[in-house]
Amino acid sequence: MKTRITAWAAVAVAAGAALPLCAAELTHRWSFNGDYSDSAGGAYAVKCGTYVSLYGGRVHMGYGDCTHGTGYVDLGTNMLDTTAATIEIWARHDGVENWSRVFDYGADDAHYFQMPWTNGTNLNKDSIGAKNGGGETQAVDTMAPYEIGVDYHIAVTFRRQDDGSTFIRWQRRDAATGELQKTGTMTMPDGIQKIVDPVLYLGHSQYEPDRDALAAYDEVRVWRGVLTDAQLEASAAAGPDAAIAVSDGAPSFTAAEPPEPPAQKAAVPNGGFRLMTYNINYAYDAATQTIIEDRIADRIIAENPDFCCLNEIRDTVDHPEATMLAKLTGMHKTFYGEGSQGNCVLSKKEPVSWKRAALSHAGYKRFLVVAEFDNVVVAATHLEQAGTETISAHDARMASIPEIRESLAQYAESGKPIFLCGDWNARPGSDEIALMKEFMTIISPTNGVRTYHGRKATGGSIIDYIAVDTAHADDIYTASAYVIDDIAASDHNPVFAEIYLRPAASTLGWVDERFLTTGRTGTWSPSVAWNGGTWTAELGGGYAFEPATPSGGNVVAMTTTVTFDCVPQEDVQPKEGAQGGFCLGTNGCFQVWTRLRQGSGGQASWVDVEAGGVTPEVGVEYTFRFTFDYTSKTYGVEVQTATGFTRLREKNPVNPVNPVQNFPLATPGSKISRIRFNGSGAFRSLVGEWAEKVRAFMIHIL
Repeated sequence: MKTRITAWAAVAVAAGAALPLCAAELTHRWSFNGDYSDSAGGAYAVKCGTYVSLYGGRVHMGYGDCTHGTGYVDLGTNMLDTTAATIEIWARHDGVENWSRVFDYGADDAHYFQMPWTNGTNLNKDSIGAKNGGGETQAVDTMAPYEIGVDYHIAVTFRRQDDGSTFIRWQRRDAATGELQKTGTMTMPDGIQKIVDPVLYLGHSQYEPDRDALAAYDEVRVWRGVLTDAQLEASAAAGPDAAIAVSDGAPSFTAAEPPEPPAQKAAVPNGGFRLMTYNINYAYDAATQTIIEDRIADRIIAENPDFCCLNEIRDTVDHPEATMLAKLTGMHKTFYGEGSQGNCVLSKKEPVSWKRAALSHAGYKRFLVVAEFDNVVVAATHLEQAGTETISAHDARMASIPEIRESLAQYAESGKPIFLCGDWNARPGSDEIALMKEFMTIISPTNGVRTYHGRKATGGSIIDYIAVDTAHADDIYTASAYVIDDIAASDHNPVFAEIYLRPAASTLGWVDERFLTTGRTGTWSPSVAWNGGTWTAELGGGYAFEPATPSGGNVVAMTTTVTFDCVPQEDVQPKEGAQGGFCLGTNGCFQVWTRLRQGSGGQASWVDVEAGGVTPEVGVEYTFRFTFDYTSKTYGVEVQTATGFTRLREKNPVNPVNPVQNFPLATPGSKISRIRFNGSGAFRSLVGEWAEKVRAFMIHIL
């Protein structure tokens, strides 16, 4: 056993009797912000074993191997004042290991106080123990469970009694609020002061059969004196890195300024979504022996995907990467796997159903996990990489692909696009990709990038993909697909696609739906195209739009954005039954077509209209808002200006005192049947809304 006696510790123990029991003095503070320094007492902690690393303001331990002695932290010898002392720890339990410790203070397996994360491997039980040569004193199930991936504030106080025993009290608090969750006590008969040169370990046991902890520690503080419950609550609420002031032995705590949140990509607009696939290499960097769960989570959070498919991920009690990443990202977890292989779909929304399948032909165990959502199906898989003596990796992949196809075919009747993501261990142009393309259409990059790099600055290949079932390939629009080169977090790069789903015809509302029935061609000339957020067409002369669902007599609002390429002839007339038209007039005014115009004897005609600050020009984009009110049988037109929408007024009104601002409808019908726009130009957008249902239809047309 390693023993270190610090000079400060010897002085502190000798001076202990001079400190009143009600007072407190901060003697050690390890914050792990990039190093193992002690900002209060100058006692540097010592990294012990291989599997310990500093990242993100924490010391992480245990990933790769949790065998006794492979990864823990030695905080020093004789760290506690034996008259009165307090230990505070901010820590996160990252996985169950047999009898792993939160901390251990002792000299050997006969002299110690120990606090385990679990009782054996039972997450729901714990057993705190103290021993000093005689039998062990135990307190059972006072702190469990320490849930995986949750930060806790853990405090233990020690006070010497008149009979020489040590009264020990512990508590667990919510690390965010300071709220007390669990507490317990014991009396150590022989007293902790009788242990010779005890060592304070994080994550390490005095017993060789016990495992080192799989955990992350944010901060550890050691006090001379016993902190009160009120002080511990204030300390927990202020959190690690808090500013601490001690006046007359009474500490006060001021929370540190919260760090700037990491830059995060905006959500995909107009109802689209971002899909991500990522082989995370078990969230462990073997080359540097660094734990990188937090780094993987930071990457996911920064890219802000709606769905994230993960490969080379586990969710066992001792390697719970899927559970950890779900907690760190705040996403729902859909996981399936066994042992060292698994697939996971993280999602912002909870799936409505999910299924799993084992790929029987793989050399190693390989899986498919499928999560069904309201409008899409997302599946993750990882095809064979190495093969075995009985089957090559190529043949295993070729055999697994038909199984995947059969599993996904069960979702065909749902009518939802099916996305398949993952590490397929096959390059573009290979037999495997050709076979996959028989039922899937790849939408992620297949040239000019690398998805596997092996943590090397150059070289690599494309073996990770995002695809959609070919039956629905025409029903999606991939706005962008890209790969982010990142050799720090994994041996693969994350792959992304930003996708829009084609609206069903029944939801379009305003637009004549005939163009949907022939591949979005219909009656438009030239044909209508769709890029996920915009229906595109050039208007040649004009068109009448017919809502899929009549208004039923409600107030209807519609916004259009339009540019005029030329001035049309004013003798252009809307078709019979059209309720309104709009164009750029020859006299520099906008013109609105209307029937039953006030003062016009009921004749259909064009009304010259204008708005202050708006001078109509060819080639300039204008946005107009029409409001149809079937109660008053009128409609009004507004144009967008720098200050908002401005009502269009009649330029030369028949009644100057009361110029026309609301134009009578073309017909006295009780529902909108057709809206016609006249003029040559680019029609930018159309937005319709039934006011009664408060439901907006976002249809964009060029």
